[in-house]
Amino acid sequence: MKPPTFDRFFSRIYVLKLVQSSPATVLNLVERLRERGIDKNIRSLRPVLRSLMMARAITAELVEGSGRVYCITERGRAELEQYISHLAVLKAELAPDEGEPG
Repeated sequence: MKPPTFDRFFSRIYVLKLVQSSPATVLNLVERLRERGIDKNIRSLRPVLRSLMMARAITAELVEGSGRVYCITERGRAELEQYISHLAVLKAELAPDEGEPG
């Protein structure tokens, strides 16, 4: 996996986390991102989905009446876990030391 750019990093985290919690269509993902204050439009989301599919981090299944539904794969779970561990390290590095005035 090549290192993601800063914006791509967060886009991938959000999409992977959302499809991990429940499979979703593009429109459902857009709605759920907007609920979290992220105003991603469909045009910017589709390349992220395509990239995740090419990396085999998600799959897409055609569901009658719903359209294409995206689901996370084991590879996607591993990628998400890796991203979250990077964020945990960053959080620990940025947190003020306990015992020091902050």
